Amino acid sequence: MFSDTLELARVHLETGAKVVITVEATLESDQLKLLGRSVAPIDAAVADAGSAGLRIFVEQAQSISFIASVLAQARKEVKSGGKGPVTLCLLDQSLPGEVDIDLHAEFPVNPQIKGALKSLVGVVEVEEVLDCACLPVRRTPVADDLATTHGLLALGLSFH
Repeated sequence: MFSDTLELARVHLETGAKVVITVEATLESDQLKLLGRSVAPIDAAVADAGSAGLRIFVEQAQSISFIASVLAQARKEVKSGGKGPVTLCLLDQSLPGEVDIDLHAEFPVNPQIKGALKSLVGVVEVEEVLDCACLPVRRTPVADDLATTHGLLALGLSFH
């Protein structure tokens, strides 16, 4: 690693820090040589990878307004990094099984947002999903009513 690269990377190089190092690999005289080109915290590298979406399993309809609040706040505060589609999977007993609602919008997706959503009362699980287009979306009048009543419209979203 050249000294200028090392100087830029020094803030990330601490004992126990999880980092991603980009290297240039060359083979010289049957020996592999690696030259460090950049260093970034793993959270930043994962956030920049983007394209992952979230599927949020919701057990209590009242949680939808809190989810909407977290997503709206994330949309305002997070300006860089990966964004992805978000789908709510409603597990309410009044529904005829699991009902997925695609929010038809992209939101910031990073470990902090995933953790904030997991910590909400009524959220059973938060999964990262690579291709949200494959999720079935079933609409029922009860699901429409739950989404409308509990704050998804506050995000300026409609769903189909």
